[in-house]
Amino acid sequence: MWLETVHQSKNHATKCPTCGGGVQRRAYGEMHAGSYLLDGKRVDIRRSPHEGFSDPIYLDPLTQYFDGGLYRIWPRETYLTRGGKKLHRDVWEGAFGPIPRGCHIHHRDRNPRNNVLSNLECIAAKHHLSEYGNRNRVLSAKALEKAAEWHRSEEGRLWHRRNAQRSKSWLKWKRVEKPCLFCQKPFQCLERKNGHAQKYCSPNCKAAAYRARNRSLRTR
Repeated sequence: MWLETVHQSKNHATKCPTCGGGVQRRAYGEMHAGSYLLDGKRVDIRRSPHEGFSDPIYLDPLTQYFDGGLYRIWPRETYLTRGGKKLHRDVWEGAFGPIPRGCHIHHRDRNPRNNVLSNLECIAAKHHLSEYGNRNRVLSAKALEKAAEWHRSEEGRLWHRRNAQRSKSWLKWKRVEKPCLFCQKPFQCLERKNGHAQKYCSPNCKAAAYRARNRSLRTR
């Protein structure tokens, strides 16, 4: 049986009879909520969801439906949101009520797309932050491979299509014909609204201009 760690507050009176530590264990997935101690105070949470509760409905890799609304993952975001509210928090509150002060809603399998109630758990914010802080310190080569794999996947391609439609980057830049600052040949120059327009017709001209500037500085 897989057991998960349940953290207790540092000043909790009851310790493990074997090692004397303040950590208990329970069967993984045994309950969604319940009673536990947070910084020496008892926190009581409903043990069963409110009547009529139902899990969010998966529509596509970037969209889920819950409680009469659509939650989406926007560019550079991790969680599905709707009007600034996060889906996993709304799901937990819909089942058990307000989230206790000083607590976070944790995805058991660490997958922010899996927002069914059985995958959510209310834990102390300090434990949640320390766990993810330690996990994010190491970015392995395998993680980079997984990132590349995601960008090639159906979900990744869908995200890029929606991001392109939302940003409409093709409307921000225009091309005009100008002479290259190095070879003076005319080329289609990319003009950006931020003022950083193209100056050279190719990387070769850009590098040659850089070398010429360095030579002129050394001869001064």
